[in-house]
Amino acid sequence: MERRDFTKNLIAGTGLLTMPSLTKDMKPLTSFNNPQPPFKLKYAPHFGMFENSAGKDEIDQLKFMYEVGFRALEDNGMMGKSPELQTKIGDTMAKLGMSMGVFVVGFDGWPPKSTLTTGDKEWRDKFLKTCREAVEVAKRCNAKYMTVVPGNFQRDLPMGIQTANVIESLRQAAVYSFVIPTKPI
Repeated sequence: MERRDFTKNLIAGTGLLTMPSLTKDMKPLTSFNNPQPPFKLKYAPHFGMFENSAGKDEIDQLKFMYEVGFRALEDNGMMGKSPELQTKIGDTMAKLGMSMGVFVVGFDGWPPKSTLTTGDKEWRDKFLKTCREAVEVAKRCNAKYMTVVPGNFQRDLPMGIQTANVIESLRQAAVYSFVIPTKPI
């Protein structure tokens, strides 16, 4: 017998012997009333990760996440969902005692075609408008944090200028999103 074949057979045999002992201690998730102990850290899965276990309905997936020990959710596509679904997700998480992690302020799709690094007024205005909408989304789903993707690096602009343009856009977004301006920014 060759050493390679011996190793393959040994690994396969060991796996078969330990398999029954692993599965006999596992308890199936029976109901929403019997959740697993929560993880000590707030790991935040996404919708779709448990579709094979919980089905396509996002509220059922959320309940499944809670059952298996997750106490947070991250959804990069939250802004693309209907306001009714956003509210339903937020209400379900509040009922379960779960937290909303970050969602993406999606103002130009992925990968971004625009960029805040250029300082272009058209893109900044579009970004500010989307930030206003994102605050409303955050209210509906009880989110405290959002991720902003400022766009692509511009090879024809110095890094310091690009950084300043992004900082200025974020500064204006922080003011514009929470205070209704009396005149356009």
